[in-house]
Amino acid sequence: MDSTGNFITIKPKDEVVAKYIDYYYFHVSDDPLFTKRFFFYPNYKHAITVYKGSDVSLTEEGSVVLPSADDAILSFYSINTDQNFKVQLNGIFNKVGIVFNPLGLNHFLKEPLGNFFDQATNKLDCFGASFVKTLQSVYAESDAEAKGAVLDTFFADTFSGFNEPVVKKAVQEILNSNGSVKVDELSELLDVNRKTLLRLFKKHLCCSVEEYKKLVMFRNALNYSQAMGEEASLTDVALYSLYYDQAHYIKHFKSVTNQSPKALLSKLTKLGSQETYWYFED
Repeated sequence: MDSTGNFITIKPKDEVVAKYIDYYYFHVSDDPLFTKRFFFYPNYKHAITVYKGSDVSLTEEGSVVLPSADDAILSFYSINTDQNFKVQLNGIFNKVGIVFNPLGLNHFLKEPLGNFFDQATNKLDCFGASFVKTLQSVYAESDAEAKGAVLDTFFADTFSGFNEPVVKKAVQEILNSNGSVKVDELSELLDVNRKTLLRLFKKHLCCSVEEYKKLVMFRNALNYSQAMGEEASLTDVALYSLYYDQAHYIKHFKSVTNQSPKALLSKLTKLGSQETYWYFED
């Protein structure tokens, strides 16, 4: 086990589930002296995070995780659109992550996402006791593939679909344009006014259209810079991500991360085999 804990990612095997869930991850440490602080950054692929046997305290800046006297299961959903999020891990922990594609979670809910969440990170209770029972089965398995199979079964059985064509098309246009499409263009293309579009985004994505556009642009820039490494200059990243120029990219990056791209990008750690990039403080 390395200094960041043992981190494994796997893809869903169920064909339907795999359309809406990008990957699962399993992050554990059995070291009672483990202590790490890390930051993660805005992503349009939001995640359910589950802890077993931990006491999790939410703060304005993030969360603090400590070992608990019992084996209770705690689930959280993070809608992180415009700021970094700090996590302090202390001692033994056992964490499961379920990372959804854009609008992915919506396909497993019987009510709009906005009915359940009102802040960046919320305790998850939209699936009830059946989800807790499933997670108990996940934690009973020692093999990552077996854990993934249990989660696949739950989400395949829970799938309900998402019938909001305006929202789905708007999100796809934003993704296709890397966040550069203007709200007026979306309104005209979808034949809905700006207020209706904003209301639908708040209802089903818990953010505004502009927030989502900036989120997509920021995250794709971060992913591209990490994939290309030293081969990509800041100008290359800015142009690829459709920022106006390098200065625009740097300004937006600083507003989200509180650091410049030059200071932060080389410090990010990739965990697992997917686009999970966290900054672990020394």
